[in-house]
Amino acid sequence: MFPQPTNPTQGNQYTLADSRYSQTGELEGADPVGYKCEIALMQTSQNFGPHVAGSGRPNPDISLISNDFVVFYADQSTLLRLSNNNFNNLLPLSNWQHKEVLLQDIPSPELDLLLQAIYTIPASSASTACGGNVAELQRFVRGVGWLPTYGIPAKSVILPCTHLFDCILSFAPLYPLEVYALAGHHDMNDLAVAASPHTLPLELWNIDEELAVRMSAKYFLHLVRLHMGRKSTLRNLLAKEPDPHSPIETCGFETQEKLRKNWYTAIALLTWDITAGMTTGRIREVIMMHTRDLTCEGCIKARDARLNAVLAEWSMSVVSSNSLAFEIQQ
Repeated sequence: MFPQPTNPTQGNQYTLADSRYSQTGELEGADPVGYKCEIALMQTSQNFGPHVAGSGRPNPDISLISNDFVVFYADQSTLLRLSNNNFNNLLPLSNWQHKEVLLQDIPSPELDLLLQAIYTIPASSASTACGGNVAELQRFVRGVGWLPTYGIPAKSVILPCTHLFDCILSFAPLYPLEVYALAGHHDMNDLAVAASPHTLPLELWNIDEELAVRMSAKYFLHLVRLHMGRKSTLRNLLAKEPDPHSPIETCGFETQEKLRKNWYTAIALLTWDITAGMTTGRIREVIMMHTRDLTCEGCIKARDARLNAVLAEWSMSVVSSNSLAFEIQQ
């Protein structure tokens, strides 16, 4: 549903001669005073500036420049330690005089997210929105999508209790399938497990081919099994009818057949439009509507006892994170 990182065309804030850069994006042949002045004129990242005191980050020894010419300060040791391809073969730098690398394909908002994932440092609320509209989610998808390009598996850095994990998960209530697809695409099991419950109110026919391919066959199969299992659980709960009460003068076993028939009429209606996330309110509404003409107190008590048991068990039938994680790993 969302595009992978591309080479966006954006107006540069500052113009630097293309000849000043090597094919890898490293500044070369520049006058020391001249290029430092140009770097000084560029906007500095709010989250990854040159001063790291109190941030927990190592002292920076490299400047990464986005394609809209925003400077991000980082350290080569961290980038090389996490990357399995020398940060897309850009590091280590051969020229120790000039430690600037132009990442010609990445705009600053996406580079900011890339480095947030690498350093697992919370961003300021001014620059990174958690939750919000689909455009914000797309930015997260693109930002995370750069990690494999630079040799960093997303699942190795976007972990529970990190800022980026929580930020992405905050989109799940509004865009559950999109968040789940992002998790599946990068094999982020913990994020997929956390996003799964938010998919329950939806029907899986809402998943188009593109989204299914993106989340991968393994995670799509898990989602199908999750929804089928939940529906089966609810059907089994509803299938058990209320227990009969002891016959009395005004309501014998034959009279109690009315409760049984009305119960199954309600169950048939619920089963027709059953979903993995059917609410307890909907279950109660349908059953009460079809059994409202009961007059026997014993039948009413039997109905209420069974209905309350169904609602309680369904409410407690929440998705188990441990079982989900086990299923996904199969």
